[in-house]
Amino acid sequence: MAKRDAMILGVVLAGLAAFGTPAQAASELVVNGGFEQQDFTGWISGGDTDFNLVNCTNGGQTAFAGSCSAAIGSLSDSSLVQSVNVGAAGLTYNLSFAFQSDGAAGSSFSVSFGGQTLVSMPSPGESPYTLYQFSGQTTGADMLLAFSFASPGGTLYLDAVSVTAVPEPATMGLMGAGLLVLGAAARRRVKQA
Repeated sequence: MAKRDAMILGVVLAGLAAFGTPAQAASELVVNGGFEQQDFTGWISGGDTDFNLVNCTNGGQTAFAGSCSAAIGSLSDSSLVQSVNVGAAGLTYNLSFAFQSDGAAGSSFSVSFGGQTLVSMPSPGESPYTLYQFSGQTTGADMLLAFSFASPGGTLYLDAVSVTAVPEPATMGLMGAGLLVLGAAARRRVKQA
């Protein structure tokens, strides 16, 4: 009886160890998403980039987080693009970014990830920073993150760009099934003894 109790206790403790610990946090996949390197490192700039810059202030007046943000003042279309290595298809991704517009006439802003348009604003009105958040399934190991802008006579701000990918919870289900099989095998051994 004591041997059986010890085996059951072992299985319960193994289950608690597996399921009682918090999941490992997903790592950040965007390079320089907060523009804190004070430049566009990690990003590919395209189109009219003459008036696009990284703006850093001591008080962070133009930054959503940290002290820097991308300030886009292009007269015609421009873009910031980054290929994001998410690891594999079939993972859950979380994408977020902060956007601010001064409401200048003729401005536009759009965002796509993996070829899917997430935001399209042909005339963004004046607004403080707004945090946008999206989740979905990855479609491949690398996905293209693209921000498109136009802001003749004004400035659009982008900050706190983040992408994380996390494994599906099916892994935890498989581990739980394995623990159940181990527990059943241990119980069978005890009954036979």
